[in-house]
Amino acid sequence: MFDISSQNSAVTTLPIPNENNLLARIAEGDEKAFGVLFHHYRERIYSYAYHLSGNNAQADELVQDVFLKVWLNREKIPHVLRFDSWLFTIARNQIFDLLKNMAKEASLRRQIAELLSVSDNPVEDHILSRENEEQLQRALDQLSPRQKLIFTLSRNQGMKHEEIASRLHISRHTVKTHLVQALKTLRDTLHFQSDRLLIFIFLFTQIFLD
Repeated sequence: MFDISSQNSAVTTLPIPNENNLLARIAEGDEKAFGVLFHHYRERIYSYAYHLSGNNAQADELVQDVFLKVWLNREKIPHVLRFDSWLFTIARNQIFDLLKNMAKEASLRRQIAELLSVSDNPVEDHILSRENEEQLQRALDQLSPRQKLIFTLSRNQGMKHEEIASRLHISRHTVKTHLVQALKTLRDTLHFQSDRLLIFIFLFTQIFLD
């Protein structure tokens, strides 16, 4: 487990001159003041995020997520006793959510691989696998071109959300949204098809819908 207390200093930085006034302006919706705050604390949050995730793209995305959450909850700022501690708490929670989801995704991918590799009868399994692939392909044809592409990159090439987002020049959230919609369509389309396919879709869905 990570030592959170030792990392608290990672977001400790010199206060901004007239920070209370700046925070009051942000609470009232002042975007310029928020920009000042963002640039003041960004590097500290990025360093902490990178220390835990070990990934530049994820650290950058976490910085955006943290400050988006600050902006969306700006009306709470006047009631915050120590802004830096509040900011650190938001960062910690966002990072741990990411790490938890990454661990869950890796575990479920292993379950899917194990499910698809089990074979009591190699000949029969080969025929069923081919039929399942054909059924899945017909279901994929019901998706929009973008949903089909993103699902294929994730399933066939094993690409992670951030890798797909980088390739397609879209946000990680957009990738997840397309996958959620694609998986819903596939579940509906394959409802009366192979039990094995439905189990596959169920396991795959758990990565994105929990």
